[in-house]
Amino acid sequence: MKEKNINILKRSFLVAIAVAISIQVCNFFNLSHFYAGIGALNVSDLNDSKTRKQAYDRVITTIFGGTIAYIICMLGFQENLIMYVLGLCIVCCFNEVVVRVPSAVGCIAFTYIMLNVDPDKTPINYLLERVIGTFAGVAAISLVITLYNYFFNKEEMKKKVPPTPKGDLKKLFLKGLEPGLAVILGLFLVKFINHFFDPAYITNYTLYYCALAIVVPFRLEWSELLLRTKERFLSTVFGGIVAFILYFSGFQGTFWCSVGIILVIIITEIFVKVPASLGGIVFMFIMVNMKRPGLTPMIYYTNRVYGTAMGIITIIIFSFLFNKVVEKYKLKGVKLKKPNLNNLSRRKK
Repeated sequence: MKEKNINILKRSFLVAIAVAISIQVCNFFNLSHFYAGIGALNVSDLNDSKTRKQAYDRVITTIFGGTIAYIICMLGFQENLIMYVLGLCIVCCFNEVVVRVPSAVGCIAFTYIMLNVDPDKTPINYLLERVIGTFAGVAAISLVITLYNYFFNKEEMKKKVPPTPKGDLKKLFLKGLEPGLAVILGLFLVKFINHFFDPAYITNYTLYYCALAIVVPFRLEWSELLLRTKERFLSTVFGGIVAFILYFSGFQGTFWCSVGIILVIIITEIFVKVPASLGGIVFMFIMVNMKRPGLTPMIYYTNRVYGTAMGIITIIIFSFLFNKVVEKYKLKGVKLKKPNLNNLSRRKK
């Protein structure tokens, strides 16, 4: 446990350096800090081969997930929920069978574009912003991790990560179908409950975070689904708390973003014992992305926590019912073998 905590501390400082570098790169090229920051946070590993593999996966899946959404939108089907479900299945199958990269981040980019979360952004503008920003972040963390291992931990550079195996087409289709259907249920549920809330705190982002809570942690295994949804919610809460403390204390800018990332990773991974990725995303949004008129840290945080909670509740209920139906269907499809009477008579003799 002590060694694990030391590695978390090391990684937190390396990520902080990468975030600072990526922010400066984004300033130079006038890019969004947000995607660079979460790119650096989400692919970090002390093994530089694994970091580069995750960096490649994140950029490629973002490109293809966003491109599929862009094509559907150009055909005039943006915000069409039937096409959303079908497209989600295509993203999962294409990324994990053809390109052989994990599909989760591609599903995020796909969902943002298809739900038209920010009507002021065209699909192509959002896609370019996300891809370029993500590339800046993952390039920074890959460089930092490689340099660290070269000078301080050369043994780690010898460990190679095997390529991602080809996914099972049937399972991947279900991986897109089940959360896609659950998103439809979640959106209707949020819209219904929104009648009882102040509309200032319920926006398109609420629906988006509800959809993400459904799509990202999805697993067919029940126990893992419960674990991932719990981790997602706790990471969201504590990442936002750290951002609130720094933001309202006036500690802003590149240096304090780096300090905050260190705190988020330490608090969520060492003390709360959940992955820091989502907490870091919430933290980065509050610290660097508060540029839209009327969007305050409290409104964003309320949207995120409420949307995430609704999404978690929806996917747990839907997954439970969906698996019950699948199990029942499988049992009905099982044909009982008729006993061989000749064999039975021989045994009696």
